[in-house]
Amino acid sequence: MFRNDHPEVPIKRCKTRRVRFGPVAVAALVAAAVSAGALLGAQLGPAQSSAAAPNPLSGMPTIPWEGGPDYWKKFPKADAAGWSNPGFFPISVFMGKPEQAAALKSVGINNYMGAEHDGSSISSITSQGLFVMPQDEWTQKEVGTDPNAIGWFISDECDIGIGCTGSDAAANLADQTNRVNRVRAFGDGRFTMANYSNGILDTYWAQGSMAGLMNVVDVASVDKYAYTSPFVDSQMTHSPHWPVGANPVSAGSYGWLADRMRAYQNPVGAHPNWIFVEAAMPLLIDAGSLTITPDQVEGAAWSAIIHEARGLAYFQHNNGQTCGFYSLVDCDQARLDRFKAINAGIESLAPVINTQSYQFRFNTTTDTMLKAYGGSAYIFADIGLGQTSGVKTFAMPPEINGSTIEVVGENRTLTVTNHTFSDTFDNEFSHHTYRVSF
Repeated sequence: MFRNDHPEVPIKRCKTRRVRFGPVAVAALVAAAVSAGALLGAQLGPAQSSAAAPNPLSGMPTIPWEGGPDYWKKFPKADAAGWSNPGFFPISVFMGKPEQAAALKSVGINNYMGAEHDGSSISSITSQGLFVMPQDEWTQKEVGTDPNAIGWFISDECDIGIGCTGSDAAANLADQTNRVNRVRAFGDGRFTMANYSNGILDTYWAQGSMAGLMNVVDVASVDKYAYTSPFVDSQMTHSPHWPVGANPVSAGSYGWLADRMRAYQNPVGAHPNWIFVEAAMPLLIDAGSLTITPDQVEGAAWSAIIHEARGLAYFQHNNGQTCGFYSLVDCDQARLDRFKAINAGIESLAPVINTQSYQFRFNTTTDTMLKAYGGSAYIFADIGLGQTSGVKTFAMPPEINGSTIEVVGENRTLTVTNHTFSDTFDNEFSHHTYRVSF
């Protein structure tokens, strides 16, 4: 489908009909694929899987959340498939080709958010060890009881009238609700998921219905092409919630989008939210459209995670010159290796990411997320909207008494002086993860 808010090239798929889609997806960073993931995994340490490790942060105020891995226990298919494992973090491709499952898995994709309905079987995806959330082009008979078909993808961009058939916002919400209820009536133990777009900006899209759209499904995502589309940047800066003077062409935009999703939840953290990050040039035709760089992909992904996104999705369809049409498959090996490395890095830190976040402001010059895991505090930090690169100083809470900071995955340490430490963020997309023993 064409996007109402944006002139975009259609994706054609069949067999029986043409369907056009419009979200986004996540790419990757770092150099040397598996070695990065192995390094991060080693730095978590074997003894740190103990849930009984001391947690001095337990008395601090917490960030509202959905409950982490336990959330997936509500859905028998996802639970049985391992989604409730603390080491699992969803990294999806949007509308991938079934025949590319092995290639996508090789760069760290573990889930299909919808799949091209091209005559292939669901098992052509799941037999490769990947999960799938089929859309309504796939019949119940085609999906069957496949244990790796863990959810249903309900619609794409219903909030702007694309994935729903209503005549206005209220009618779209009613249509979305009917779609969800129809799938839940299957009683097959699968969760429901939908992707949204401009509605979260709180401008003129989906007025009065966005909270309902967010809360009617079990998982939601959002796509906005902040790094690549000047048109999207203009849409975002018109939001009444946009920080005055902030540059939308930055990693911080993706964290802001995660915040906007949570703003429509009641209660906040009612279910997981995922963020799309474009993997190349996401079928754009507006003047000045760009191809995202691997550095930007990594920064966008981590900004979203730091702002409590608990899943990522890549929009890989591409009309730029850097890669082929399927940019997570049809690209040069160096770029694919960086996708693989960033995904491996995220997965290696999943046991930490999937725990409770605590409220604490380390400074006013970075965005941070604070966790406790295996007897250590983990501080995730990046450059947020309106902030600048450079040297940053972090003042730690009194509950953290370690004297040495390990910079996870970077083979270096920092010294704590007077309960503070400093580090350099070279670019707007820079991020670091710190570990310090209690």
